[in-house]
Amino acid sequence: MDSPFHDTSTLLSAWRDPNLVQEEEVLVAEMDGRIVGCVTVEDRGRELELINIDVTLELQGRGIGTMLVRSAEERARAAGKQAVTAGTSRNAEGMAWKSLPWWQHLGYRVTHEEENPWTRSIGPGVREIRMRKDLPPE
Repeated sequence: MDSPFHDTSTLLSAWRDPNLVQEEEVLVAEMDGRIVGCVTVEDRGRELELINIDVTLELQGRGIGTMLVRSAEERARAAGKQAVTAGTSRNAEGMAWKSLPWWQHLGYRVTHEEENPWTRSIGPGVREIRMRKDLPPE
């Protein structure tokens, strides 16, 4: 699938105020004036879907991704959402992507696995592991 996040000029042409790119809201993490991570989210009615999360490779493991996910969860709570959902993948050999334990550590539970246009774009036999974290009312 074409993603505007891989090329700066494509991203700039797709960006709309205040912080939307292709109907997804973008939240960024900055360190010393430099963007070091981002998460894109999409409103799904009662839920907020985490579409993509990315942290600069050399800074992974320092809590930036956790901070981004927690920020998205707070945004969802403030908007009255019941849950945050996300997905990761399982390859054709049945191995889950390395992020699955991290998501589970953050409180996300696996709801089901599916084949969909995204998994088919990766390759035959790939499945998406769907996850959900319920947000108790404050």
